[in-house]
This record gives sequence, C-alpha cells and structure tokens, in this order.
Amino acid sequence: MSYDLAVNLPLRAAPTARLREALANFPLDDRLLAYPEPEGGLAVREAIAGWMRRHGGFSVVDPRRLLLTIGARHGLVLALEETCAPGDTLLMEELTFHGFRLGVLAHGVKPAAVAVDEEGMRPDALADAVHRTGARVAYVQPTLHNPTTGTMSLGRRKAIVEVARKLDLTLIEGDVYAALGWQGGEALPALAELAPERVLHAGGMGKVLGPGLRIGWLLAPDDATHHRLRESIQLATDGLAPLLPAIVGGWMADGTADGLLETLAASMRDRNLLAREILGADLRTNGGMHAWLPRDDADAVYERARNAGVLVTPPVPFNAEGGIGRGLRVCLGAEEGPTRLEQGLAALAAVL
Repeated sequence: MSYDLAVNLPLRAAPTARLREALANFPLDDRLLAYPEPEGGLAVREAIAGWMRRHGGFSVVDPRRLLLTIGARHGLVLALEETCAPGDTLLMEELTFHGFRLGVLAHGVKPAAVAVDEEGMRPDALADAVHRTGARVAYVQPTLHNPTTGTMSLGRRKAIVEVARKLDLTLIEGDVYAALGWQGGEALPALAELAPERVLHAGGMGKVLGPGLRIGWLLAPDDATHHRLRESIQLATDGLAPLLPAIVGGWMADGTADGLLETLAASMRDRNLLAREILGADLRTNGGMHAWLPRDDADAVYERARNAGVLVTPPVPFNAEGGIGRGLRVCLGAEEGPTRLEQGLAALAAVL
C-alpha cells in the first residue's frame, strides 16, 4: 500500500459534489460554443476581482486588468514571457516552486537564488542579488511559500516593495495560497496592492477547488501590459472554454466558493495539527495544504520513505539553482481520507 504525500491537492469531495449539481442544472445556450473572449468574460473577471478583495489582500481590483488563465502556472508563464527574454536572469527564492522553475529553464531564462528566512525572501538578499546579477525581475511568493510555508509580515512586504522601487525591479507575484493563508484573520496586502505599478500578480482556484478546473488569473499592472497579454493568449489558445469559468465565477459571486474555502481551511487546520503531532516540532506548518520538514539528509529520507510506500515530494526540484533541497515537502490534501493521511504520516515518521 502506498500513500500520497507528494502532490499539493485540496480536498476534492465537496467541490466534486457541487460541480455535479452545477453541470446538471447549468443553463446552456449557443454562446458557450462561440469563440471565447481571450481574457475571459467580464462577469467572470468581476467575480474573480471580488474574490481577490475578500480573500487575496486587495482593497481594489480592476477586472479590466485581469486575464483568465489556464491555471495559475499559465499566468506565471505569461508574466515571465512579458518580462524576461531568453538569456535574462530571473531572481527567485533559493527554495522555490519547482513547476515554475522548470518553466523558467524551458524559456531559456536563468534562475538565480535569493536567500530566505522564516518569512520568505529577504530584502537585503534581494538587493544583493540585483547588484550581483543585474537582474530586472524577481519572482516572489509572499503567502504560504511553496515549499517552506513561510508567510511575509506586513513589514517584510513593504521592505520587498521598497527594494523593488529603489532598484526599479518588476515583481512576479505567485499567490495561489492566499485564500487559505488568511482564513480566520485579516489578509495582509498583496504585493500588487502595495506596488500595483510594478507587480504582475498570478492566482487561481486550483488550491481551493482543484487544479483540474484550470481556473487561474493574471492581474496586469497597466492597460498596455494587459493588451499585450491578451494578444498572447489569443494567438496561443483563443482563451479558455467558457463553461467551467462561468460555473466557478458563479460560485464566487453567490458564496458557494467561500463556503467551500471555509470547509477546506477547517480541514487543513486539523491536518496541520495532526502532522505536527506525528512528525514532531521541527515540522513547519502554517495552516496550508503542505508542510516543510527541514532535513540535511532529505534525499536519504526520501528514498527510505519511498521504500516504505510513502511518496513525498522529491527534494531535488526546489532549489532555484539546482542541487538537493535541505528538506522535504509533505502534502496534506492528496489523501482525501483522514485515516489514510494519518497512516501515511505515521509510516513517514517511522523512517525519519
């Protein structure tokens, strides 16, 4: 028997049930079979803007600056293509989201590491990296950082923005976990709220409702950037098929998505407590769907866990500049059943 602690998935039973109902009752008409608007329908973008105000640390979001994307990673890649040419350097946290790092490499852009602490990217290290590399763009995860779970304080966010303004940096903000990060408390401002003129902000619903829906977005800093991104989407895909965005947008507008988020967040709080109880106080948790276990011998622990039937995220992909990561990401949502999660965590603890 194997246990999946490797893939960052939300719990999916409740959204699946609601989707089944929505598909059975959705009012179909011939507009669904026409070409979509490349940036997404305005009603859906207005619903996303409202979600970002409620759960993303924004006071104002102009839906006309939003673009609907095929998941948040698509938004990140669009931002990368807008800001970096092949051969350019992109600054990233020294431990970072491995999916985007692979996209950076595939586009011929060179990732360069910026040191982090318990809050994430350090502003002094960001400034040093700019002077060292000459980079003009940085990728930052301010909330529930993947993989370390770190979340920036307000002071840290302001300090990162101050460095970006002083050194004329553009920031790509990956914020897919923001909705989970602020459950039970007031959201801190997104970097795009603090510095809207220099941040491309990517988010999505994959970590709330399930990545299979492929509902993401990118907030452009100005009309000219939005126009270029719209053209890029039109040339590549013509935009998303409108059925699922219409359903999810409706859920955002009528409160269904908020209720599903609240249920997910409560379950994740319980799962974080369970993981700390089983794996010990060294485990870093922050209420999200993954935890971080610092280990200098992460590669050896990974192999022992795999031999014991427990899949955790391999330690190799997270380092911005390659090499073995100094820890293991433990995902708490892929196992839908709490009993299986507990069994998997216990099997992992046995090989530490």
